[in-house]
Amino acid sequence: MGKVKVNLLKKVDNSYEIIIGKGLLSQVVKYIADSNYGRVAIITDTNVKKLYGKKFLSMLKDKKVLAELFSFNAGEASKTREVKEKLEDALTRSRFKRDSVVIALGGGVVGDLAGFVASTYMRGIPFIQVPTTLLAMVDSSIGGKTGVDTRYGKNLIGTFYQPKIVFIDVEVLKSLDRKEMLNGVVEMVKHGIISDKKYFLFMRDNIDRIYNLEEKILIEAIKRSCQIKKSVVERDEKESNVRKMLNLGHTIGHAIEKASEYKLSHGISVGMGLVVETKIAERLKMIHPVESRKIIDLIKKLGIKMNLSGINVRDVVKNTFYDKKHTARKTNYVLPVEVGKVVIDVPVKEKIVFEVLQAA
Repeated sequence: MGKVKVNLLKKVDNSYEIIIGKGLLSQVVKYIADSNYGRVAIITDTNVKKLYGKKFLSMLKDKKVLAELFSFNAGEASKTREVKEKLEDALTRSRFKRDSVVIALGGGVVGDLAGFVASTYMRGIPFIQVPTTLLAMVDSSIGGKTGVDTRYGKNLIGTFYQPKIVFIDVEVLKSLDRKEMLNGVVEMVKHGIISDKKYFLFMRDNIDRIYNLEEKILIEAIKRSCQIKKSVVERDEKESNVRKMLNLGHTIGHAIEKASEYKLSHGISVGMGLVVETKIAERLKMIHPVESRKIIDLIKKLGIKMNLSGINVRDVVKNTFYDKKHTARKTNYVLPVEVGKVVIDVPVKEKIVFEVLQAA
């Protein structure tokens, strides 16, 4: 018997900066113009294309950058393998090569799709995140998660692929309505619940100022959320351990979102998920009712009400079986034990989940 060993032990530096400020689109253009990329593929959706895509493309061309704009229909329904394939075919037809760069200009759907395309096209080309929603700014643009949804659940197919840099321009948030802002605010509150009580209280006391886009408060809040997420990602890039804490509220939240056929927004679904998972923790005597009430009261303050009318609770429970934390025999949960602290990998009986959902 012969044996040949392939030695590939190496350390890779995937570090990158997150730039937060106002009016950064021109800075993005300068960064790209000063870089050595052969061609630039801007990937966006139909909504962002109208708002910023065409303008951004024009700004790049004014700097003599070889750039092209690619778009798909806005919405979660486009986050599929089929749309990814169409984008890859479009890049191939336009003869993008390995010296190209992808710019993800948009919200979470755009970032997840464009990042996934970049991670596999030509076996991987660089990409840059330019998030245009609050949710993408504080969550999906950081940490390198890319992927698509399937008929069985959200984000089940994808890769971990870090961007080269993230530009967060708070000025673009002016185009968002309160419902879209809520998607991001829920994630920011979640960051406080998982690791920072002071930030949780900051969010509680400044919700209206964030919705009103008060620049100083908004930048401070986004920066703190980015710091919390980056500290988790640095310890566990590929979600083998502590990164699981970022899924607080998402096991139930994603299950509700899917059961509603995505009629409920991500923010409302995850907000309800935070309430249900907190109540599960209380049922298991893992969290004191006083701490539980702090979390639930803040979720209510955001304007989120537990309303599962028209949604089959059994479908919600069934959907949790397709959660990424589900093993061969059980679904593991992230559960809060106090504001600022959670426990990961908690197995919860299906009966308890069903009963808490029914009572919600």
